[in-house]
Amino acid sequence: MSDALQTKVTVTAGDLPQLIVACRKAGRPLMIHGSPGIGKSAAIHAAVKQLAGKRRVALLGEFEDPDNEFGLIDQRLTNMGPEEFGLPVADKVTGVQRRLPVDWFPSTTRTDLPDEGILLFEEVVSAVQAVQAGTFQITHDGRLGDKSIKPGWSIVLTGNLMTDGGVVHKMPTPLANRMMHVYVVSDVDSWTDWALGHGISDELVAFIRFRPELLNTFNNHVKEKSKDHAFATERTWHVVDDLIKADANPHPALIAGAVGQGPATEFGAFRKTWSSMPSIDGILMDPAKAPVPEGAAVRYAVSTALASRATRDNFADVCQYIERLPAEFAVLNVKDCMRRHGGEITSTSAFLKAAQHYREFLN
Repeated sequence: MSDALQTKVTVTAGDLPQLIVACRKAGRPLMIHGSPGIGKSAAIHAAVKQLAGKRRVALLGEFEDPDNEFGLIDQRLTNMGPEEFGLPVADKVTGVQRRLPVDWFPSTTRTDLPDEGILLFEEVVSAVQAVQAGTFQITHDGRLGDKSIKPGWSIVLTGNLMTDGGVVHKMPTPLANRMMHVYVVSDVDSWTDWALGHGISDELVAFIRFRPELLNTFNNHVKEKSKDHAFATERTWHVVDDLIKADANPHPALIAGAVGQGPATEFGAFRKTWSSMPSIDGILMDPAKAPVPEGAAVRYAVSTALASRATRDNFADVCQYIERLPAEFAVLNVKDCMRRHGGEITSTSAFLKAAQHYREFLN
Protein backbone atom coordinates (compact mmCIF):
# COMPACT_ATOMS: atom_id res chain seq x y z
CA MET A 1 0.00 0.00 0.00
CA SER A 2 1.22 3.49 -0.83
CA ASP A 3 2.65 5.51 2.09
CA ALA A 4 0.06 8.18 1.26
CA LEU A 5 -2.71 5.71 2.05
CA GLN A 6 -1.35 4.33 5.32
CA THR A 7 -3.55 6.55 7.52
CA LYS A 8 -6.64 6.58 5.26
CA VAL A 9 -9.62 4.27 5.30
CA THR A 10 -9.31 2.38 2.01
CA VAL A 11 -11.59 0.28 -0.18
CA THR A 12 -11.09 -2.22 -3.02
CA ALA A 13 -12.37 -1.95 -6.56
CA GLY A 14 -14.92 -4.60 -5.65
CA ASP A 15 -16.40 -2.24 -3.04
CA LEU A 16 -16.92 0.62 -5.48
CA PRO A 17 -20.24 -0.38 -7.11
CA GLN A 18 -21.89 -0.48 -3.66
CA LEU A 19 -20.42 2.92 -2.75
CA ILE A 20 -21.45 4.48 -6.06
CA VAL A 21 -25.03 3.28 -5.55
CA ALA A 22 -25.05 4.59 -1.95
CA CYS A 23 -23.84 8.07 -2.97
CA ARG A 24 -26.35 8.10 -5.80
CA LYS A 25 -29.19 7.44 -3.34
CA ALA A 26 -27.87 10.20 -1.09
CA GLY A 27 -27.62 12.62 -4.01
CA ARG A 28 -23.91 13.28 -3.40
CA PRO A 29 -20.97 13.28 -5.86
CA LEU A 30 -18.31 10.60 -5.26
CA MET A 31 -14.60 11.17 -5.90
CA ILE A 32 -12.60 7.94 -6.36
CA HIS A 33 -8.86 8.22 -5.77
CA GLY A 34 -6.50 5.44 -6.82
CA SER A 35 -3.31 4.60 -8.69
CA PRO A 36 -3.34 3.86 -12.44
CA GLY A 37 -4.76 0.56 -13.66
CA ILE A 38 -6.32 -0.44 -10.35
CA GLY A 39 -9.82 -0.99 -11.72
CA LYS A 40 -11.62 2.30 -11.01
CA SER A 41 -13.21 2.60 -14.45
CA ALA A 42 -14.18 -1.08 -14.61
CA ALA A 43 -15.93 -0.79 -11.24
CA ILE A 44 -17.86 2.25 -12.42
CA HIS A 45 -19.05 0.37 -15.50
CA ALA A 46 -20.11 -2.51 -13.23
CA ALA A 47 -22.14 -0.08 -11.12
CA VAL A 48 -23.74 1.38 -14.24
CA LYS A 49 -24.82 -2.08 -15.41
CA GLN A 50 -26.26 -2.78 -11.96
CA LEU A 51 -28.20 0.49 -11.94
CA ALA A 52 -29.41 0.04 -15.51
CA GLY A 53 -31.06 -3.30 -14.80
CA LYS A 54 -32.70 -4.46 -18.03
CA ARG A 55 -32.22 -1.12 -19.73
CA ARG A 56 -29.55 -0.63 -22.36
CA VAL A 57 -26.47 1.29 -21.22
CA ALA A 58 -25.83 4.09 -23.70
CA LEU A 59 -22.85 6.40 -24.05
CA LEU A 60 -22.79 9.96 -25.36
CA GLY A 61 -23.46 9.84 -29.09
CA GLU A 62 -25.10 6.39 -28.89
CA PHE A 63 -28.50 7.32 -27.47
CA GLU A 64 -31.30 5.84 -29.58
CA ASP A 65 -34.25 5.27 -27.23
CA PRO A 66 -33.81 7.50 -24.14
CA ASP A 67 -36.97 6.16 -22.47
CA ASN A 68 -35.42 2.67 -22.30
CA GLU A 69 -31.77 3.55 -21.72
CA PHE A 70 -29.48 4.32 -18.80
CA GLY A 71 -26.85 6.89 -19.67
CA LEU A 72 -23.10 7.02 -19.05
CA ILE A 73 -21.43 10.25 -20.11
CA ASP A 74 -17.65 9.97 -19.68
CA GLN A 75 -15.69 13.21 -19.78
CA ARG A 76 -11.88 13.13 -19.53
CA LEU A 77 -10.98 16.44 -17.96
CA THR A 78 -7.41 16.25 -19.29
CA ASN A 79 -8.86 16.56 -22.80
CA MET A 80 -10.97 19.60 -21.95
CA GLY A 81 -10.41 23.31 -21.72
CA PRO A 82 -12.33 25.85 -19.59
CA GLU A 83 -14.33 26.87 -22.65
CA GLU A 84 -15.83 23.37 -22.91
CA PHE A 85 -18.06 24.10 -19.92
CA GLY A 86 -19.97 26.59 -22.08
CA LEU A 87 -18.99 29.53 -24.25
CA PRO A 88 -20.55 32.98 -23.64
CA VAL A 89 -23.20 33.88 -26.21
CA ALA A 90 -25.34 37.00 -26.66
CA ASP A 91 -29.10 36.69 -26.17
CA LYS A 92 -30.31 39.10 -28.82
CA VAL A 93 -33.85 39.09 -27.47
CA THR A 94 -33.04 40.15 -23.89
CA GLY A 95 -29.72 41.81 -24.61
CA VAL A 96 -27.86 39.80 -21.94
CA GLN A 97 -24.97 37.38 -22.12
CA ARG A 98 -25.74 33.69 -21.60
CA ARG A 99 -23.74 30.49 -21.74
CA LEU A 100 -24.04 28.25 -24.79
CA PRO A 101 -25.21 24.81 -23.56
CA VAL A 102 -22.71 21.95 -24.00
CA ASP A 103 -23.65 18.66 -25.64
CA TRP A 104 -22.48 16.47 -22.74
CA PHE A 105 -24.48 17.98 -19.87
CA PRO A 106 -27.72 16.02 -19.15
CA SER A 107 -29.88 19.01 -18.32
CA THR A 108 -33.61 18.89 -17.65
CA THR A 109 -34.18 20.45 -21.08
CA ARG A 110 -32.59 17.54 -22.93
CA THR A 111 -35.25 15.18 -24.26
CA ASP A 112 -32.64 13.33 -26.33
CA LEU A 113 -30.89 11.97 -23.21
CA PRO A 114 -32.18 9.36 -20.72
CA ASP A 115 -33.74 10.54 -17.49
CA GLU A 116 -31.25 8.44 -15.49
CA GLY A 117 -27.52 7.98 -15.74
CA ILE A 118 -24.06 8.77 -14.42
CA LEU A 119 -22.00 11.79 -15.41
CA LEU A 120 -18.40 10.67 -15.03
CA PHE A 121 -15.44 13.05 -14.81
CA GLU A 122 -12.19 11.09 -15.14
CA GLU A 123 -8.59 12.17 -14.60
CA VAL A 124 -9.80 15.07 -12.46
CA VAL A 125 -6.58 15.87 -10.62
CA SER A 126 -4.53 15.55 -13.81
CA ALA A 127 -6.44 18.46 -15.32
CA VAL A 128 -5.26 22.03 -14.79
CA GLN A 129 -7.05 23.86 -11.99
CA ALA A 130 -8.93 26.12 -14.41
CA VAL A 131 -10.62 23.01 -15.84
CA GLN A 132 -11.19 21.47 -12.40
CA ALA A 133 -12.89 24.72 -11.42
CA GLY A 134 -15.37 24.15 -14.23
CA THR A 135 -16.92 21.35 -12.17
CA PHE A 136 -17.56 23.51 -9.07
CA GLN A 137 -21.16 24.41 -9.86
CA ILE A 138 -21.96 20.95 -11.28
CA THR A 139 -20.75 19.04 -8.21
CA HIS A 140 -22.23 21.45 -5.68
CA ASP A 141 -25.53 22.59 -7.21
CA GLY A 142 -26.10 20.12 -10.03
CA ARG A 143 -26.13 23.05 -12.44
CA LEU A 144 -24.12 24.33 -15.37
CA GLY A 145 -24.89 27.96 -16.02
CA ASP A 146 -28.67 28.30 -16.05
CA LYS A 147 -29.24 24.58 -16.73
CA SER A 148 -30.02 21.99 -14.02
CA ILE A 149 -28.98 18.35 -14.22
CA LYS A 150 -31.78 15.80 -14.51
CA PRO A 151 -32.73 14.49 -11.04
CA GLY A 152 -32.01 10.90 -12.12
CA TRP A 153 -28.37 11.63 -12.94
CA SER A 154 -25.52 11.32 -10.42
CA ILE A 155 -21.91 12.48 -10.57
CA VAL A 156 -18.80 10.34 -10.14
CA LEU A 157 -15.21 11.58 -10.43
CA THR A 158 -11.88 9.72 -10.56
CA GLY A 159 -8.23 10.65 -10.26
CA ASN A 160 -4.78 9.35 -9.44
CA LEU A 161 -2.91 10.01 -6.20
CA MET A 162 -0.56 12.94 -5.67
CA THR A 163 2.21 10.40 -4.94
CA ASP A 164 1.79 8.45 -8.19
CA GLY A 165 4.52 10.28 -10.06
CA GLY A 166 2.27 11.30 -12.97
CA VAL A 167 0.86 14.65 -14.00
CA VAL A 168 -1.21 15.52 -10.93
CA HIS A 169 -2.40 18.92 -9.76
CA LYS A 170 -3.68 19.64 -6.27
CA MET A 171 -7.45 19.67 -6.16
CA PRO A 172 -8.79 23.12 -5.20
CA THR A 173 -10.17 23.05 -1.66
CA PRO A 174 -13.63 24.36 -2.68
CA LEU A 175 -13.96 21.47 -5.14
CA ALA A 176 -12.66 18.86 -2.69
CA ASN A 177 -15.22 19.97 -0.12
CA ARG A 178 -18.10 19.41 -2.52
CA MET A 179 -17.88 15.61 -2.66
CA MET A 180 -17.31 12.32 -0.87
CA HIS A 181 -13.77 10.88 -1.18
CA VAL A 182 -12.77 7.21 -1.21
CA TYR A 183 -9.32 5.71 -1.72
CA VAL A 184 -8.94 2.48 -3.70
CA VAL A 185 -6.12 -0.01 -3.11
CA SER A 186 -5.09 -3.15 -4.98
CA ASP A 187 -6.55 -6.35 -3.54
CA VAL A 188 -6.04 -9.91 -4.79
CA ASP A 189 -9.35 -11.28 -3.49
CA SER A 190 -11.30 -8.47 -5.10
CA TRP A 191 -9.45 -8.93 -8.39
CA THR A 192 -9.99 -12.70 -8.27
CA ASP A 193 -13.73 -12.24 -7.82
CA TRP A 194 -13.75 -9.95 -10.83
CA ALA A 195 -11.50 -12.23 -12.90
CA LEU A 196 -13.61 -15.34 -12.30
CA GLY A 197 -16.71 -13.45 -13.37
CA HIS A 198 -15.13 -12.08 -16.55
CA GLY A 199 -13.57 -15.17 -18.10
CA ILE A 200 -9.94 -14.38 -17.26
CA SER A 201 -7.67 -17.34 -18.07
CA ASP A 202 -7.46 -19.94 -15.31
CA GLU A 203 -3.68 -20.04 -15.54
CA LEU A 204 -3.49 -16.28 -14.98
CA VAL A 205 -5.81 -16.44 -11.96
CA ALA A 206 -3.74 -19.30 -10.52
CA PHE A 207 -0.50 -17.37 -11.07
CA ILE A 208 -1.73 -14.24 -9.29
CA ARG A 209 -2.79 -16.39 -6.34
CA PHE A 210 0.66 -17.96 -6.28
CA ARG A 211 2.43 -14.57 -6.56
CA PRO A 212 -0.12 -12.03 -5.24
CA GLU A 213 2.52 -9.32 -4.85
CA LEU A 214 2.83 -9.23 -8.64
CA LEU A 215 -0.81 -8.26 -9.23
CA ASN A 216 0.19 -4.61 -8.89
CA THR A 217 3.83 -3.47 -8.89
CA PHE A 218 3.11 0.22 -9.41
CA ASN A 219 4.28 1.40 -5.97
CA ASN A 220 7.64 -0.34 -6.36
CA HIS A 221 7.90 1.00 -9.90
CA VAL A 222 7.58 4.55 -8.56
CA LYS A 223 9.76 4.06 -5.45
CA GLU A 224 12.60 2.47 -7.39
CA LYS A 225 12.30 5.04 -10.19
CA SER A 226 12.31 2.20 -12.67
CA LYS A 227 13.31 3.02 -16.22
CA ASP A 228 11.07 0.24 -17.51
CA HIS A 229 7.97 1.75 -19.10
CA ALA A 230 5.80 -1.24 -18.21
CA PHE A 231 4.61 -2.30 -14.76
CA ALA A 232 2.00 -4.75 -13.52
CA THR A 233 -1.51 -3.58 -12.63
CA GLU A 234 -4.96 -5.12 -12.74
CA ARG A 235 -5.39 -3.45 -16.14
CA THR A 236 -2.14 -4.74 -17.66
CA TRP A 237 -2.79 -8.34 -16.53
CA HIS A 238 -6.08 -8.02 -18.41
CA VAL A 239 -3.97 -7.09 -21.43
CA VAL A 240 -1.93 -10.28 -20.92
CA ASP A 241 -5.16 -12.28 -20.84
CA ASP A 242 -6.17 -10.73 -24.18
CA LEU A 243 -2.77 -11.73 -25.60
CA ILE A 244 -3.22 -15.34 -24.43
CA LYS A 245 -6.71 -15.53 -25.91
CA ALA A 246 -5.41 -14.18 -29.22
CA ASP A 247 -2.37 -16.49 -29.26
CA ALA A 248 -1.92 -19.39 -26.82
CA ASN A 249 1.80 -18.66 -26.71
CA PRO A 250 2.31 -14.92 -27.10
CA HIS A 251 5.84 -13.63 -27.56
CA PRO A 252 7.52 -13.01 -24.16
CA ALA A 253 8.37 -9.48 -25.29
CA LEU A 254 4.67 -8.64 -25.54
CA ILE A 255 3.94 -9.94 -22.04
CA ALA A 256 6.94 -7.99 -20.69
CA GLY A 257 5.67 -4.96 -22.60
CA ALA A 258 2.44 -5.18 -20.65
CA VAL A 259 3.50 -6.03 -17.08
CA GLY A 260 7.26 -5.45 -16.97
CA GLN A 261 10.20 -7.80 -17.31
CA GLY A 262 10.21 -9.27 -13.79
CA PRO A 263 6.52 -10.28 -13.61
CA ALA A 264 6.64 -11.51 -17.21
CA THR A 265 9.60 -13.80 -16.48
CA GLU A 266 7.87 -15.29 -13.44
CA PHE A 267 4.63 -15.77 -15.33
CA GLY A 268 6.54 -17.54 -18.10
CA ALA A 269 8.02 -19.96 -15.58
CA PHE A 270 4.60 -20.55 -14.04
CA ARG A 271 3.12 -21.36 -17.45
CA LYS A 272 5.55 -24.27 -17.69
CA THR A 273 4.27 -25.49 -14.34
CA TRP A 274 0.70 -25.11 -15.59
CA SER A 275 1.39 -27.20 -18.69
CA SER A 276 3.00 -29.99 -16.63
CA MET A 277 0.41 -30.26 -13.84
CA PRO A 278 -1.52 -33.53 -13.35
CA SER A 279 -4.28 -34.20 -15.88
CA ILE A 280 -7.60 -32.76 -14.68
CA ASP A 281 -9.43 -35.48 -16.62
CA GLY A 282 -7.30 -38.08 -14.83
CA ILE A 283 -8.11 -36.54 -11.44
CA LEU A 284 -11.85 -36.60 -12.14
CA MET A 285 -11.67 -40.21 -13.36
CA ASP A 286 -9.86 -41.47 -10.25
CA PRO A 287 -9.83 -38.79 -7.50
CA ALA A 288 -8.73 -41.26 -4.82
CA LYS A 289 -5.53 -42.32 -6.61
CA ALA A 290 -4.64 -39.40 -8.90
CA PRO A 291 -1.26 -37.92 -7.97
CA VAL A 292 -1.18 -35.01 -5.54
CA PRO A 293 1.46 -32.39 -6.48
CA GLU A 294 4.05 -31.23 -3.97
CA GLY A 295 4.89 -27.66 -4.96
CA ALA A 296 2.69 -24.67 -4.09
CA ALA A 297 2.67 -23.41 -7.69
CA VAL A 298 1.28 -26.71 -9.01
CA ARG A 299 -1.27 -26.91 -6.21
CA TYR A 300 -2.59 -23.44 -7.06
CA ALA A 301 -2.78 -24.52 -10.69
CA VAL A 302 -4.64 -27.76 -9.92
CA SER A 303 -7.09 -26.13 -7.47
CA THR A 304 -8.00 -23.39 -9.94
CA ALA A 305 -8.28 -25.73 -12.94
CA LEU A 306 -10.43 -28.20 -11.01
CA ALA A 307 -12.85 -25.44 -10.02
CA SER A 308 -13.25 -24.41 -13.65
CA ARG A 309 -14.21 -27.99 -14.57
CA ALA A 310 -16.53 -28.62 -11.61
CA THR A 311 -20.18 -29.47 -12.28
CA ARG A 312 -23.11 -30.66 -10.22
CA ASP A 313 -22.42 -34.21 -11.40
CA ASN A 314 -18.68 -34.36 -10.66
CA PHE A 315 -18.40 -32.16 -7.58
CA ALA A 316 -18.27 -35.17 -5.26
CA ASP A 317 -15.18 -36.35 -7.19
CA VAL A 318 -13.67 -32.87 -6.92
CA CYS A 319 -14.22 -32.93 -3.15
CA GLN A 320 -12.71 -36.39 -2.82
CA TYR A 321 -9.52 -35.13 -4.46
CA ILE A 322 -9.20 -31.77 -2.72
CA GLU A 323 -9.51 -33.46 0.67
CA ARG A 324 -6.06 -34.87 -0.09
CA LEU A 325 -4.65 -31.35 -0.48
CA PRO A 326 -3.66 -29.00 2.36
CA ALA A 327 -6.70 -27.14 3.69
CA GLU A 328 -5.80 -23.77 2.15
CA PHE A 329 -5.96 -25.21 -1.38
CA ALA A 330 -9.14 -27.16 -0.67
CA VAL A 331 -10.84 -24.03 0.65
CA LEU A 332 -9.60 -22.08 -2.36
CA ASN A 333 -11.22 -24.65 -4.64
CA VAL A 334 -14.54 -24.63 -2.77
CA LYS A 335 -14.71 -20.81 -2.83
CA ASP A 336 -13.94 -20.82 -6.56
CA CYS A 337 -16.69 -23.32 -7.22
CA MET A 338 -19.13 -21.10 -5.32
CA ARG A 339 -18.10 -18.04 -7.35
CA ARG A 340 -18.14 -19.80 -10.70
CA HIS A 341 -21.14 -22.09 -10.43
CA GLY A 342 -23.36 -20.76 -7.63
CA GLY A 343 -26.48 -22.78 -6.92
CA GLU A 344 -25.50 -25.54 -9.34
CA ILE A 345 -22.80 -26.56 -6.84
CA THR A 346 -24.05 -25.23 -3.50
CA SER A 347 -27.22 -27.29 -3.63
CA THR A 348 -25.35 -30.62 -3.77
CA SER A 349 -24.83 -32.89 -0.77
CA ALA A 350 -21.10 -32.92 -1.55
CA PHE A 351 -20.95 -29.15 -1.15
CA LEU A 352 -22.90 -29.19 2.10
CA LYS A 353 -20.46 -31.76 3.45
CA ALA A 354 -17.44 -29.73 2.30
CA ALA A 355 -18.91 -26.51 3.72
CA GLN A 356 -19.33 -28.18 7.09
CA HIS A 357 -15.82 -29.64 6.97
CA TYR A 358 -14.18 -26.30 6.12
CA ARG A 359 -16.66 -24.03 7.94
CA GLU A 360 -13.99 -22.23 9.99
CA PHE A 361 -12.28 -21.12 6.78
CA LEU A 362 -15.41 -20.32 4.74
CA ASN A 363 -17.13 -18.05 7.30
